[in-house]
Amino acid sequence: MPIAYPYKFSDWYSYDKDCVVLTSYSSSTGTVFSGVCALSIGSTYYHDGSGTYPAAGDTVYSDSAGTSVLADFYYKFNSTWVIRITGGAGVVNASWPQDIC
Repeated sequence: MPIAYPYKFSDWYSYDKDCVVLTSYSSSTGTVFSGVCALSIGSTYYHDGSGTYPAAGDTVYSDSAGTSVLADFYYKFNSTWVIRITGGAGVVNASWPQDIC
């Protein structure tokens, strides 16, 4: 059925109005700060930021649909960077080089 003007509500059936494009990246699992440096990178997570890796202010998810945020912990990624998630909403609070270990 062709869409005619003005639009009818039925023309928007199955339109995903809150579609967010997520970027995948490899990371460690979450841990307390004192253990993050020893973790291996073997998990795939997803973030809503514009870069290749998550940065402060980005939300990080454990699934590609963006329905499950990561728990509050420290995570290592790219072998040289660590992020901290706090606040219970999967939002990256800080990101810095792993040379802090």
